[in-house]
Formats: sequence, structure tokens, C-alpha cells
Amino acid sequence: MKTYTPFNWDRLKFLSTLFTLQLIAFLSSCENEKYDSVHQTQLMQNEIEIRNGRLYFQSKEAFVQSYQNYVNLPEQEINKLVEPLYRNSFLSLKPIVTEKNEEILFNLYKEKLNLQAPRNTTVKSATDHSLVESAIEKDPFESVDELIGDDLFAAYLNTDGEIQIGDEIYKYTDVGLFITDKAKYTALKDFLKSKNISENPFIKTSQTVKENFVLSLPENLPTPIGNNNQIVYYRPANNPSKNSKSTFKSAKSAALTSSDPNNNSFLNTLNSCDPDRDLFANLFGENNVCIDKYERKRRVKTKAFNYDYLLVFHLGVKCVHQFRGWTGFWRVEATDEIKLVVEAAQFEYDRDKLLGNNAVNNQTKERVYFMNGKRAFFTGPNNINVYNEWGQPVISYVDLTSLPKIFQDDLTFEFFGTGLSSLDNLIQNGINSNLNASKLNEWFYGELYNTAKSQLQTAFGNSAVPPANRTFAAKFPQNGTIIVQKSVSSQGYDIGVREKTFDYGASFCFDNAGGSSWSLKPDMGCDIIVKQSHFRVKIIGAARKGNEWHGNKFNINID
Repeated sequence: MKTYTPFNWDRLKFLSTLFTLQLIAFLSSCENEKYDSVHQTQLMQNEIEIRNGRLYFQSKEAFVQSYQNYVNLPEQEINKLVEPLYRNSFLSLKPIVTEKNEEILFNLYKEKLNLQAPRNTTVKSATDHSLVESAIEKDPFESVDELIGDDLFAAYLNTDGEIQIGDEIYKYTDVGLFITDKAKYTALKDFLKSKNISENPFIKTSQTVKENFVLSLPENLPTPIGNNNQIVYYRPANNPSKNSKSTFKSAKSAALTSSDPNNNSFLNTLNSCDPDRDLFANLFGENNVCIDKYERKRRVKTKAFNYDYLLVFHLGVKCVHQFRGWTGFWRVEATDEIKLVVEAAQFEYDRDKLLGNNAVNNQTKERVYFMNGKRAFFTGPNNINVYNEWGQPVISYVDLTSLPKIFQDDLTFEFFGTGLSSLDNLIQNGINSNLNASKLNEWFYGELYNTAKSQLQTAFGNSAVPPANRTFAAKFPQNGTIIVQKSVSSQGYDIGVREKTFDYGASFCFDNAGGSSWSLKPDMGCDIIVKQSHFRVKIIGAARKGNEWHGNKFNINID
């Protein structure tokens, strides 16, 4: 069993000089791996096996690499991974449903989920089935969104919510995650039974049992429980969202406008929705979801999420257009046009205050811009009272994929502080209110945009302007805080999904680098894991079929 040790400040010494975003890239080497006797797929480093109906990985690192390899791929590529496994006594907790595999999945899952075929259905082809009135009113896989909202992670788990990593079995339930040695699995089953906790992800634990159990154990800390501490329990910190409705101001939403008058009319009349906090809220992070149903069998599903499964995490946004097939299963359906627009996505990296750190502080006059494969490094005057005298930058070429995933964008720029002292005074210890989040958002689209535009043109020429997809990092080393804001504008035609992953896989961690830097790197043998928190978002997801637009708009923790 792995141990989870707290951060050792003695090992870190004092962090004292420039913070930089030039980081170690996530591992990317691959080799061929097989997961049954006849089918091979290109995975990373270790084989996927099936053991006792569960996927098996030799180590956490092997699983993380496999997850990272697929997290940004389209659904058809994920199906290439999991569908061959279905021939070998494995079924995903939530499969990827397509028009071609819908009937196959129905037959595979009907016994496990007690599915009944639609009445008067005798035809066999998927095309014929599409003409039959479905008698199945509810998709049985919808309920597991409450447990595991991440479609890829749910595809790795079996229908018992389990996966094996090394000798340990990870079991995800609606009261949290349980980890035990494979030899102690019977003890885990007995423990769950004794506590009246459901072992079946498709059957809920009673609310009373759930509340009593969850509240009796600490959050965000793997905790030994059971006889002789044979089981480890984990659930992430519970930070429930406080929804606040507001209209999107046109000054910030230029990316939403279109030459299509139907689109503009739809966006102008679109009301904010309340993300479903009952069906989709879950223990394993935030899963904010809104659904706009139309034509009885179609819908637009918009989500903003920040999942934490201990093995991996996943932060991002998604808009998907779906159709409900004859089985009752919802699946992605291509539509004429689909848009995903994020006015603001904010989150933070927090570390204890760096006491004694005087060499680098929140007012350090250095700014860095990454765009189009180049890095522009500006240094301001030594006298911090002299305003806006930045001079010419140092330009260098850089592989943007060498940055951590969180900073890979059309434009990434980082300041010490936000560039506005009055705003710094409000948020340097973290954003603590919807109002302050909105003030950062106003700055992001106001004077900060103009500052970035001016410095980009100094660095790259008068034609350079900040793109719609950009990431801003405000660093406060004296306060141990990095605050990030992102904006997203994504559009596609004749497809069914628009999505943006902000971060995934292994957490970042502070690296002492011999006591000479304040930097982030992937979670590979470092002192303390640090992942993002305090997720805030303003988002629109919309899809057009014919001349009609459908979709959702909501905001979480930001006015």
C-alpha cells in the first residue's frame, strides 16, 4: 500500500527566485501493448490486462499515462480501446454509445442492468431500430453520472465501479472511494455490507446512511478504516457550488456574435439555468451540468467539471449534442453547428506563504508571453514606482507543448500580480467572493487586454492581438498563490462535440530545484502535490439543427 506523506518544509528550504512556466513535459513515450490474445493497441509502457472482470494496470503511473493518452481523443478512439475488451468478460461502468454499437451494447448489458427490449421490436438493424418507438424512457447509464461524471474514467471502470492498480483494488461508490489489497477484497465487501453501503453503482445507498458515513470521516485525506485498517477511504474536499445568475455582457462576449441572425437572437434571449445539483452532483469533484431537451429525443448537454478520482483528476468544459436511440441510450449526434464559449474559467494553485522570501515577490517587474511558438520576456525598471516602462522584450523560440497542459493555449501570459495593485490587494490570498471573481474578469477583458495587446505588438509586430483562447496567470509568491483565468471560443460544423480540457492526469507539484526556484512540474517524485482549486466559470453551450438553436448558459461562483 502506498503511503501519502505531508509536505516536508525542511526539504524545500526557502524558495527565493524567479517563478517560470518553462516546465517538464508530461511523459509521452509509447510502446505497443496488448490487452487480449488477438488485439493490440498503442498504449504507454505497460499492458492492460483483465483480471476478475476488472482492468488491471501494473502501477498508478501506467494508468495515468494511459488516461493521458486518451483524454483528448474523440470517442471513436476510446471505443477502439474498450470495445475489444468487452469480448473478454469486461464491461465499462459507462460505455461510449454510437449508432453502430448501440444494439451490441444493449445485448451485452441487458442482463446486468435488467434491460427490456422495446415492445413490438423485431427488426435487427440499427437503421430499422431508429424507426421504432422506444419503450425505454430512461437511459440507465445516466445515473452513474452522479458517481463518475468523466466519460473516459467511467469507461476504465467495470460495472461494479472497480479497477485494479498493482495489487490494490479501487472501488468507487456513492459514499466515496475504497482501496484495499486484492487479498482483502472479501473484507471490503463485508465492510460495505455491514455499513449498508451499496456495492452496485446503479443502486443508490440510502441518503441517511450516506450522510452519516461521509460526515464521520475526513475529506481530502486517504484514511485507513475497517478491521486492522485493511481498507483505505478517500473523498475529495467538498466545496459545493453557489450558483449566481447573471447576464453575459456584450463587451466580454464578442466571440459569441455571429453572422447568423438566428444565433444572435437565441443568445440574446438565452436565460441562465441552474446546473443540476441532484442528479449530477457527486462526491468526486464538481460536475455542473445543464440540459436543453428538444424534439423529445434530442438534447444539448453543457457541463463544467473539476473531477478528482485520486488516481487522476480532470478539469474542463464540454458541450455535446445527443440523440436518444431505440435502446433509450443517449449518444453523440452530429449537428449542423455547435459552439462552446467560456467567458471566464478561474481557478487557483495554493501553497502556504513563502516566509522569508524577499528575492522574488508579488511586485516583481517581469512578464512573459507565449504565443505562436515564441516566448517574449519583459523586464520592468528596478524602481517599482516607475509605471509601465517595460522596454524591449527578449524573444526566444519555445515548444509550447513543453509547458504543462494547463498553460498550453493560443496565448499564455504570466505576471507577478495582476498588473493592478488595487485588484492584487483583493485577491492575492485567493479569490474569496463572486464579486472579486467578477472584478478579475472585468480586468481580464479591460485594461489587461489592452496591456497584453500593446506588449504583444511590441514583441511580435503591429498585427499581433490577443486571441480569443487565452490563459492568464497572476503569481503571488509571497502569498503562495497562483490565480489563473482562461477564455475559450470553440466552434464546429457537422460534428456533435466541442470540449476543452484545461488540466488532467497527475497533479503539479512544487519543486525545490536545489532551493533556487519557485516552479511547477508534473507529479513525478516531488515533495508535495498541488492541484487547482476554487473553480469558477461562466459558460455557454449551443447547437444548431437546421435554423433552430438550442443550448444552455450558466455561471458558477462568479457574478
